[in-house]
Amino acid sequence: MLACFLAAASIFALAYLIGNSFLQKGDGSVYLGSAGILALAAALASFVQAVKSVREEDTFRGIPVASVVLSVLASGAWIALYTVGFMM
Repeated sequence: MLACFLAAASIFALAYLIGNSFLQKGDGSVYLGSAGILALAAALASFVQAVKSVREEDTFRGIPVASVVLSVLASGAWIALYTVGFMM
């Protein structure tokens, strides 16, 4: 459950921070970048936690699998965003 929550929070943070950055025309403060780094760390932590929960026996598989999918999406989106940012 924690991994699912962290991944969802990271995705919501991604949407909020991108929207806020567009509103400020790419001239956001250091707080936007810091929040982005924190959200990337949360996405990576949720991925680790989700993989650990998938390996557990005697658990309902729906939530751990959903956590893995959400955390992969969140981590991939953050990594892609930072990669594109460094290239430009």
